[in-house]
Amino acid sequence: MDKIKIQKTEIVAREILLYFVDFFRFTIPIFDKAGVYRIPFKEYDKFRLNDKIKFSHEMHRLKRAGVIKKYIDEKGEFIELTPKGQKWVKKYFTEQLEIKIPQKWDKKWRLVIFDIPDTKKKERDILREKLERLGFLKLQESVYVFPFECSFEIEAFKKMYIIEPYVQYILADRIETEINLLEEFYDLGVLDKHNI
Repeated sequence: MDKIKIQKTEIVAREILLYFVDFFRFTIPIFDKAGVYRIPFKEYDKFRLNDKIKFSHEMHRLKRAGVIKKYIDEKGEFIELTPKGQKWVKKYFTEQLEIKIPQKWDKKWRLVIFDIPDTKKKERDILREKLERLGFLKLQESVYVFPFECSFEIEAFKKMYIIEPYVQYILADRIETEINLLEEFYDLGVLDKHNI
């Protein structure tokens, strides 16, 4: 029973933290060097309406853990991510990032190429691992390919890990070895007779 309770509170905590990603996704780069990540407390009403007691408990738990803190000024009350909270959000974001596969392939290739310096080796390793988990194939060293639209997901990842200058997303009509790629994506189940 305790394990079930822990899982439920973890889900609420993830929702609370991942809302920072949704809130900032279309406005400013996520977690830039000078960024302070505050969201007006009223933005969290949707969580409070679902279960006020659980929401309040999780907010208190996250504050106690040093993940978020309250910030109050003349404009109102805010929830602010601490540096520890930013690490948690990155972890949750990376785990949940997925690419929605459309019904039909548009016969174009998506290339992700990167040249990330050793000072960001950890971010480079996370990117490489995530691309492989998403189903990308390694075309060359630091060059990965995927058949479906994923610019939004790649852009969000770049912003989250502050690696925008080192990563490029390319849309290509043709790749010289695409016959082999088609076979490999077919074997992996990314492409099949329904979406080709």
